[in-house]
Amino acid sequence: MGPNRMPRLKVSTLQAVVFFLLLVLFCPLSQAQEHPGLQQHVIHGGYALSKNGKIVVARNMEKTFIPASTIKLITSLAALEILGPNYHFTTRLFFDREQNLYILGSGDPFLVSEKVTSIAKSVAGLGIMAIRDIILDDSAFALEGDADGSENSQNPYDADCSALAVNFNALPLDVLRNSKVRSSEPQTPYLPLMGRIGQALNDGRQRVNVNAFPDQGGLSNTLRYCGELFQTILRQQGVEMTGAIKQGKIPPGTTALLDYVAPETVSDLVRSCLLASNNFMANQLYLALGRARYGPPATWEKSQLTVNAFIRDQLHLQPTQVTMVEGSGLSRKNRISPEAMIQVLETFKPYASLLPQKYGVPMKSGTLTDVYCYAGYFKRDQALNPFVILLNQKTNHRDQIFKTLYRL
Repeated sequence: MGPNRMPRLKVSTLQAVVFFLLLVLFCPLSQAQEHPGLQQHVIHGGYALSKNGKIVVARNMEKTFIPASTIKLITSLAALEILGPNYHFTTRLFFDREQNLYILGSGDPFLVSEKVTSIAKSVAGLGIMAIRDIILDDSAFALEGDADGSENSQNPYDADCSALAVNFNALPLDVLRNSKVRSSEPQTPYLPLMGRIGQALNDGRQRVNVNAFPDQGGLSNTLRYCGELFQTILRQQGVEMTGAIKQGKIPPGTTALLDYVAPETVSDLVRSCLLASNNFMANQLYLALGRARYGPPATWEKSQLTVNAFIRDQLHLQPTQVTMVEGSGLSRKNRISPEAMIQVLETFKPYASLLPQKYGVPMKSGTLTDVYCYAGYFKRDQALNPFVILLNQKTNHRDQIFKTLYRL
């Protein structure tokens, strides 16, 4: 063979070389782009970083993992797109000839004491100085059981959803050494429910899920809390009540007294929900989506159908990439792949300013037992580069992975 002649490749050898080059160029990023410095930190999990619409590093891109509270990004995105960023929740009040005050809830996720005070002032401003019964109508929701993943613990993150719930269904109280109980916040007055629940608690400042304690008198603690708060704050405004707190529906022909339109928009609610990682708020929004799509009453099934359709039609993701059974991240049945979360983040970019900041980076964290997740954006030259870390393992290495991805 002469010095300038190259050996001829057999056809089969040439085909193998071409196949290898194609494999290098087009093989799945989850196999080709794993960062060698992160192998020790990922026992069971995945991650991905995208720049300019291209994945630059990833592991287990197509495998699904429990996302914990990072799933709130889908709930928030669906609320912003389906309800609209400027949507407001409304609580309606009615008054009948027997001087009964009816309160009709619509699932406002942020019906707090300050808003109840504003409503009470409006009632007093209409010249109503006496009422008989307070009748609470929560028929806008018809829930069969709690959100999947709820343990009905005393922790406020386990609070039940309802069409008519105040202060995130969490009761703020101080239990003192002498067995006395008081409210732990100035905007919320002392309520008889605090005294009853406080007897079962240890000393100290508490914020507890009201439904973790036994009901009394045929009324759920959710509605008792709401009714007692309205009763007490109405009294502070000079409106006396002579009857009882009851559950019931508004009879036809009852006079509409006022509509209280919450000042917060859905954008405001999403910002607050993501900042506090508030499970109650997330699932209230989640339930509102099913009600908006299929009409009242809201149910878990309606919301699952609505959000799954949004995931399929708007996010263009398949059930093999995302499984979502509730909106907060409490459920361990929720699943998402790094690939799918990157797609969620790409779609969420117009709302990125609603995300909380951690380490100076806009992102959402998610934590359950043996679940440690981050999802957000690295800002580079006015660009938002989505990243996700989904770890389902005992060792929490998400910060080490985060630091490595940040430097890329």
